[in-house]
Amino acid sequence: MTVKRTVFNKISDALIALLGLNRPTRWSRAFLSRISCVKRVTVNGTTINFDANDELHLLRAQWLETKEPETLAWIDTFGQGDLFYDVGANVGVFSLYAALHRNCQVYAFEPEAKNYACLNRNIYLNNLGRRVKALNVALHDRTTVQFLNLHDLASGSALHSVGEPVDSRGQRFEPKFEQAVLAFSLDDFILTFDAPIPQHIKIDVDGNELKIIEGALKTLSDFRCRSVQIEINQDDHALRGRMKECGFSLATETPVAMQGDDTSLVNAVFRKH
Repeated sequence: MTVKRTVFNKISDALIALLGLNRPTRWSRAFLSRISCVKRVTVNGTTINFDANDELHLLRAQWLETKEPETLAWIDTFGQGDLFYDVGANVGVFSLYAALHRNCQVYAFEPEAKNYACLNRNIYLNNLGRRVKALNVALHDRTTVQFLNLHDLASGSALHSVGEPVDSRGQRFEPKFEQAVLAFSLDDFILTFDAPIPQHIKIDVDGNELKIIEGALKTLSDFRCRSVQIEINQDDHALRGRMKECGFSLATETPVAMQGDDTSLVNAVFRKH
């Protein structure tokens, strides 16, 4: 934490205590409920509203056009009204873009509790309650009750891991909290709830990608599933092999932004021809 952030937090805490906003009185609850920051972003002619009541919420809105332009370009190739599964949706930036820009029907999977709350808030702000189905479950290699190891407690944060506390580079970390989650294999999820086969799937779960693929082999092998974007390590040969077995070939591969000098993580788009 920076010195400026530390000073800001101390001043804010003192002001909150002085005004009594940390006590659950009726007037303080009413006052806090009136604070509703919304960030409006226009990308490729499409305007999207985002909850901006937390710092990371605002940053994700501001980064939409610049952080992963390759993901936006991939979504731009979707057909109007296609079905999109967003696995690891976080607060929903790509779910919202797909729904608004390409009129997609979206299943947004986000197991982390705070992110899920913000995801639903963003769906509400864009009147997408019927087009984006937010699901507070994890996808995994089997259907079970698991623990989501939280890398950070801030709403809008990422780098969490289902099962083992291992990050996207295979390094173990000490979780800030272990949140119990209901985890499905994608094949079981579709069978259990009679969900439709998606044309497109995005998988960005910071380390559990292969497990999700292992639990989705039937879905991925279906002819209706046409493209998949996965954030993976360049040397993840096991995952690439599984995608090939399901009939996919690598179309594009773009280094993930904000890695510094390490460009080992890539957004890989796989397609069926």
